[in-house]
Amino acid sequence: MDARTHLGTSRSSLVHALHVVWYRAFAELRAEATRTYAGYLWWIIQPLLMFGVYYIAFTFVLHTREENFAVFLFTGIIIWQWFSVTVLRCAGSLIATRKLMLQVNLHKSVFPFSILLVNSVKFLVTLLILFIVLYVSGYPPGLAWLSLPLMLFVQLIVIAGFSCFSAMISPFVPDFQHILATILQLAFFVSGIIYDLSVLPEKYRSILSWNPMSIVISQFRRVLLHNEFPQISELVIPLLLSVFLLGLSLGLIHRFDKLYPKLSS
Repeated sequence: MDARTHLGTSRSSLVHALHVVWYRAFAELRAEATRTYAGYLWWIIQPLLMFGVYYIAFTFVLHTREENFAVFLFTGIIIWQWFSVTVLRCAGSLIATRKLMLQVNLHKSVFPFSILLVNSVKFLVTLLILFIVLYVSGYPPGLAWLSLPLMLFVQLIVIAGFSCFSAMISPFVPDFQHILATILQLAFFVSGIIYDLSVLPEKYRSILSWNPMSIVISQFRRVLLHNEFPQISELVIPLLLSVFLLGLSLGLIHRFDKLYPKLSS
C-alpha cells in the first residue's frame, strides 16, 4: 500500500469515526427527549442544588463576607459541572459498550467523544442560564466576553484530555471509576469553586496553580465577572497538559483497540 492509499484510508476512517460520534450523540439526545425531559433538566437542577447547598453553608453557617458570593459560586459550579460529569461518564464508556465493541469494529475513541459531544450540548443550555443570572445580577456582557470562544475551546481540550485518559485506563483498573469519583470530590475543593484561591498563602497558591481547572475557572471569572480579557500565559499550562494527555490517551486507546472488548466486563 503506497503513501497516498494509506492517507486516503486514514482519512476515510477518521470521517467514519466522526460520523459515528455525531450519530451516537444525536441518538442519545433524541432518546432523552423522547423518554423524558429530566435528562436535560438535570443539567440545570444539579448545579442549582449544588449552588443552594454551598451558598447556605458558606453564607449562613460559615458567615462568609465575600462580595457577590452568589454569582462567584454559581459561575464556578457551572464550569466545574461540564468537566466533572463528562470525565466521570467517560470513565465507564469503554466498559458499558463491550457488547457493541464485540459486534462492530469501531475505533474505541468514538465512545468517550460521543459522551463529550452530548455533555457539551447540555452545557450550552446551562451556560445560557449562567448568562441570564449574570445579567440580572448586574454583570452585563462586555468587550472581554469576545474571548469566551477561546475560553470554551481551552475548557473543551481540558475535558477531552482527562475524559479520554479516564476512558483509556478504566478497563484495566476495575475500581478506577470509584477512585475517580473520590478524586473529583477532592478536586472540587481545591479548584477555587467555593473560595477565591488568591486568599491562600503563596506556597499553596503555587501548588494549585498547576491545577488545570483552578486556572480555567479563575480565567472564566476574570472574563465574566470583571470584564477583563483572560491571561493567555495562565492558560498555557492547562492547554499543554491537556493536549499531551489527550495525545497519550488516544495513542494508547489505538494501541489497545483490539484488547478492550476482552477487558471490559
